[in-house]
Amino acid sequence: MEAIWLDNFEMERDELSMTSNLPSSLPGGIQLKRLVQIGIVVSDRDRTTQLLTSLLGIGPFRFVEWPDRPESKYYYRGVEEKVRIKQAFVQLGDVEVELIQPVEGRSGYRDFLAQTGGGIHHLLFEVRDIDPVIQELAKSGVAVLQAGTGIRPGTRWALLDTRELLGFLVELRHRPGESDGASIP
Repeated sequence: MEAIWLDNFEMERDELSMTSNLPSSLPGGIQLKRLVQIGIVVSDRDRTTQLLTSLLGIGPFRFVEWPDRPESKYYYRGVEEKVRIKQAFVQLGDVEVELIQPVEGRSGYRDFLAQTGGGIHHLLFEVRDIDPVIQELAKSGVAVLQAGTGIRPGTRWALLDTRELLGFLVELRHRPGESDGASIP
């Protein structure tokens, strides 16, 4: 049995080395190098944050109910929708963790929760200019699942429909000016 495992290991290692020859940027020269967030969809934000704090010592969390401003916009599959979500944010090293509880309205978060029961939902990359990245990915068949304005004024985000391709979703965020990567000021 050990020989089979070693043969499989050798094959996997060879397959991995082949992937290192893949280009590290999109055809238009766009590179997603600044990972700033891991998004996790949960059924109960408050219970999840309490458990993360009591069991693992993670915290303090910052809580938001979105939309948080009258001018906030949300689009699901290209159609403007009214939604309400509860969020909690915590910084863990260089990466922010976002907990998302869908409360009202049609959303990719609600769909994900219904399909999977919750879990890791997306990786968020910050980009200087979101539109060219979306346009370049659209050429490869990657569509925007949902999009909107962010918690910080002037921020825009787009959640890309990459679940079938990657097994998880990719989110892009544009924020004017310099950014520390955090969603909440």
